[in-house]
Order: sequence, then structure tokens, then C-alpha cells
Amino acid sequence: MNNIIQGIASFQGSVFPGQRQMYQQLVRDGQHPSALIIACADSRVSPEHITQAGPGDLFVCRNAGNIVPPASDVVGGVSSAIEYAVVALGVRDIVVCGHSDCGAMKGLMNRDLLKRMPSVAAWLRHAEACLFYTSP
Repeated sequence: MNNIIQGIASFQGSVFPGQRQMYQQLVRDGQHPSALIIACADSRVSPEHITQAGPGDLFVCRNAGNIVPPASDVVGGVSSAIEYAVVALGVRDIVVCGHSDCGAMKGLMNRDLLKRMPSVAAWLRHAEACLFYTSP
């Protein structure tokens, strides 16, 4: 937690002052992202870093396994993010960004890993339609 607090202090003291005008413009003019990126919540995957995007460039939704549940399921964060991005922000491009060594996908392939995580197991059921099986 100390690293997070120090990072915020560093941003406020060193980074923000040099970018104050840009942030004021974003507040004044609103956001106009070029794309919605749906990415994994994995701490090693940062869509802004990977694409070298700055504040206001991307609208990002992150979840375990970068999953987009079927439209017929209960409304949630992903469907709300997509709707807001398209309707309110006019985003035309949506990118679903997967990555290697994904813990969520490992759990999808090996349910024993999820025994102590019933919420994760329930979430990953949205991706079961993507599974394919090969005969032994």
C-alpha cells in the first residue's frame, strides 16, 4: 500500500504539474477516446502502456479473462461499458485484448484451480462456449 500512496504523491507533485493544462482540457472538453479496449484485469497487462496511449485516448474495461458475456445475460459492468462507449462517447472500435499465461483461462481449462473461488468460477462460465475439446 505504501507504494501506491507514494506513487500518488509522486504523480501529484511531479507529473501532474507539468500536465495540468492537458488535464484541464480533458475536464473542459470531455473525453473522446478512439477505442474501447476490453482487457484482462491481470496486473501485468496495461492497455494504456501497451498502446502508448495517454489520458483520454482509450476507454478501458478490465475483468478476469477479458470476457464479454452474452448480451442476454444480466446487465453488468462489461455491457454497461460497451453501451456507454458506443452511445455516449461515439466509440467505433472495440478491441478485446487477450494475453499469454492468463490465470482466468487456466482456470477455465482446469476447474480444480477454482474450488476456492466460486465467483471466479461463475464468471468464467461466460467463456465456456469458447472451449473446444479434442478427442483423446
